[in-house]
Amino acid sequence: MPTILVQIAYLIIFIWSVMMLVQDLQVSRKAWITVLLHAAVAIVSLDFFLAITDF
Repeated sequence: MPTILVQIAYLIIFIWSVMMLVQDLQVSRKAWITVLLHAAVAIVSLDFFLAITDF
């Protein structure tokens, strides 16, 4: 699979999880497991994205 497609996929996953994290934090009664899940997905996808790009 071309590396650029995998990079785009990880970038989309990162953007989606950050957007969900922001929405989760704006709710007055937070479901903390959901907040933690979206934060974890953002961290893992960013790590994979940076590992592929070799910065």
